[in-house]
Amino acid sequence: MSVDTAVSASEDLFGKTIGDLQSGITIGEDGITGTLKYVSDYTGFSGDVSLQSGNFLVLHSTTNHDGATITVTVTNPVTLDDDGIVVLRVADKDTQTVTISASKEGYDTVTKVYSLSGLTCEAAPA
Repeated sequence: MSVDTAVSASEDLFGKTIGDLQSGITIGEDGITGTLKYVSDYTGFSGDVSLQSGNFLVLHSTTNHDGATITVTVTNPVTLDDDGIVVLRVADKDTQTVTISASKEGYDTVTKVYSLSGLTCEAAPA
């Protein structure tokens, strides 16, 4: 799993752009670093008002899935569709992790856990 920097910062993701949500995101061996911008009124992310504001992480799987099912979990599992892009709400970078699992019939499931503690999460404007 990686962040595809070829994906434009202006690409629309449910009404916000990648540039609206984050900058400088890097995925290392064990953790994710960079800045998550504070976003409000992200109505395309969720119909639940309590989930429409905060910090959001965009990941893009550039791996050849070759029929594998890729699941990404912060709080609730999300199965990636064909575009390989997932938007995750980060409520507490110091306690949450991103878990990525790949499974395919006939093969062992591969799971990787990434720390979010290296992220900088911007606060809501005063």
